[in-house]
Amino acid sequence: MLFDPAEFRKVLGQFATGVTLVTTVQDGAPLAMTVNSFSAVSLEPPLVLFCADRRSRTSAAIEASGVFAVNILRDQQRDVSDLFAGKGTDIDRQAVLTEAHVAESGSPILKDVLAFIDCKVEHAYDGGDHIIYVGRALAAGRGEAGAPLLYYRGTYQALDDAWRWRDRYAAKEQATPFHELVDFFDRMQAEGPYATLVDELVTLVDPGVEERCLDLGCGTGRLTREMGRRSSEAIGIDAAGAMVERATQRARALGLDNVTFREALATRLPFPEASFDVVTSSNLLLHLPELGPVLAEVARVLRPGGRLGLLEPAAAMNRTAMAAFLRGHRYNPQTSHAMLAWADAAEATYRHTEDRLSAELGGAGFQVDRRERRLNGLALLWIAHKA
Repeated sequence: MLFDPAEFRKVLGQFATGVTLVTTVQDGAPLAMTVNSFSAVSLEPPLVLFCADRRSRTSAAIEASGVFAVNILRDQQRDVSDLFAGKGTDIDRQAVLTEAHVAESGSPILKDVLAFIDCKVEHAYDGGDHIIYVGRALAAGRGEAGAPLLYYRGTYQALDDAWRWRDRYAAKEQATPFHELVDFFDRMQAEGPYATLVDELVTLVDPGVEERCLDLGCGTGRLTREMGRRSSEAIGIDAAGAMVERATQRARALGLDNVTFREALATRLPFPEASFDVVTSSNLLLHLPELGPVLAEVARVLRPGGRLGLLEPAAAMNRTAMAAFLRGHRYNPQTSHAMLAWADAAEATYRHTEDRLSAELGGAGFQVDRRERRLNGLALLWIAHKA
């Protein structure tokens, strides 16, 4: 079968890749080229590879120097990728490389890249019109977490802003601040099974038309708004100002004059004693190693007999269990991604057992009225009242 090179290029373009800048140094002069044919090879020993056009100056320099560094580009570095793909001048390219940090091998490491791998050439193989370079890592490092620069079907692509979530490594390191996840939480609260759980919590806690409600850790305000539709007043508080701003915009757009939002901490509520009939929180307690201070504040601001509604991941929540749950349902990819992200966050934070929740609530003066499990036991909906 004869291959049409142009058509073959289009076929290969169906495989989405990241974008890197491969750098080297020859006789003290730095060189670089944009590369998307990069791959990990081995952890032990630490090996990576990339493919370089035989005709490129950088490829010839790597062959002569025996070293190279891979700079993994972030989404905001499209101009860097274009520059070293031949869309700029040698003067422009040298200006960027001159400002770069110099790695152990002497190869440049650009500012603000997602990560770098500094290598010495271990092997060089014939790859047709390309040379396959296999490098052994001398050093590697990560920059600030962020979105990668992607390439697909001959053009740059990016992750949908609304569905960016800290990756599993960053989740464990809590590297992505909540104020950068406003769009994500806005959609997560409004779509799929999480939105259903929020609606169920409102139904279970059953706010009355004359009651005053408080929502802790309100995020972009979906739970607060639903409470406000059924009560005389609903206030949402969140520690992230960006969340409060988005929540306020949503409530105003819907004309919910009895729904307001404030930036505050759940451990220091800016309200007097016995000022609310209902308090809710959705996905708040999993971020707290100690529940006592928050539950004590809830008890302080609730009137006697007032109700507390909780939506939290169960102790059984993890990525494997959530993936198994999702396989049994036909959710769209975005919804599945959000639920897996929730499971990642639960794994990286604090999944409190039901026994602990019960004991902590009792210690704060609450009596549990209902315990509901959802999502095959991965999510908890609890209702308690202040005794």
